[in-house]
Amino acid sequence: MFSEMVRDIERGIFPDTGLLRGRCHAAVTKKLALIRLPPAYWEKDPKRNPDTRHLMWAILLLHDPDLFEVVKGIILMEQAEGEGISAEAFFKKGLDELLSLAPDHHFKELLLKQVAWATEGRKAE
Repeated sequence: MFSEMVRDIERGIFPDTGLLRGRCHAAVTKKLALIRLPPAYWEKDPKRNPDTRHLMWAILLLHDPDLFEVVKGIILMEQAEGEGISAEAFFKKGLDELLSLAPDHHFKELLLKQVAWATEGRKAE
């Protein structure tokens, strides 16, 4: 669902926000429907169960604090049934993975500026 966004970032291009916003809303809807099911029914297909890290990255790039709060809830629910890491650890690991996609130091700095709105708020928590 977010493969185009990942490819763009790897090429040093910020994704189209219009397309990204539509994909985010669709992905959140799918995730919310899926997590209502027992974990045994959670599908692995990313078209039906979008990667939560990718969803988080998209929302960070869109500067959408409301959707970010929804995704934090999704992360908590998934982690309770999965790896069991905290939402904070998931966020840090996901942010590190996002930054690792940058093709060079300059684009990594641009990415950091794009997501600063979320990371600055986390320092106070």
